[in-house]
Amino acid sequence: MKHISLILLFFFFNTNILAIEKKKIDDPEERYKKLVTLNWKNLDSIEHSKKIKDTNANVLIIESEIYLDNRQEIDQYHWWSYGYTDSDTIFLIKGDEYTIYLNYSDDGYVKLDEWESVNPKDLLKQLRETASINAKYLKKNNLEYVTKIDWIFKPTLNKENKSVSYSYKVFWSTGRETMESKNLILGKKGYLESAYVVGYNKELDFNYHSEFSKDFVNGVGFNDGFKYSDYKSGDKVAVAGIGGLVAGSLGVKALAKTGLLVKLAKFWWILLAPLVFLGKFLSGKENSNNSTKDTSTLVRKRKRKK
Repeated sequence: MKHISLILLFFFFNTNILAIEKKKIDDPEERYKKLVTLNWKNLDSIEHSKKIKDTNANVLIIESEIYLDNRQEIDQYHWWSYGYTDSDTIFLIKGDEYTIYLNYSDDGYVKLDEWESVNPKDLLKQLRETASINAKYLKKNNLEYVTKIDWIFKPTLNKENKSVSYSYKVFWSTGRETMESKNLILGKKGYLESAYVVGYNKELDFNYHSEFSKDFVNGVGFNDGFKYSDYKSGDKVAVAGIGGLVAGSLGVKALAKTGLLVKLAKFWWILLAPLVFLGKFLSGKENSNNSTKDTSTLVRKRKRKK
């Protein structure tokens, strides 16, 4: 009977530990105190390669980054920071001035043969139209909205790393600016998508950050047998080729073969970018929204995968 009681107590205790607190914390100090209780890794600031669970891939973590690799803790991070759950992010990395969100799709091998049909001008037009649709709702509810979007660099195919990268700047109704960059890193069975977000500080060098974000692909690699080059006839092929994948990652959808673009109602990353910026926890306090930094002091670039 005593053993049963202990087992029940243990189960109850662990269930409560794992319970998600489903609320948004608006006060920066209170939010910071909560977020530091999460199980952040690399607090000893060691560069190392880390396996990304369920992806057959690894990511290089540099000395100045900390990360969460537990889905439940990442979910809790989103609740406290933004007030909603996140079912897509499987790995979250924080640097001094940026956050990187990683998700994975196992849809299959993504073909590159339609790359030439990717039209950055049309994609940007659709991106702006989607932002305009969202702005109507946000204005009505007295919320900040997007006024303009511009490419920092257009979608670019890296043939060596089998990845696509792009970056854009977002202008907001309050006058501030944010940046988001994405990488689509292709493997044999699917792809990793990384979203690199900075914001809250007009003094940040967005061009530097966009180049640094593009370099992220050099620190990500699929294991032998799961690399893009390991594809063989008969393996699963994704329904969407690279054109549809790029469009979908931007919040627009390309219909196969027609080139027609269809707006999506959900514009998640654009809405996410400006809401919270917490800085790196090793400093013992939250970074100031008005702080500036010489780009020469930022983290060095990732090593190129051999």
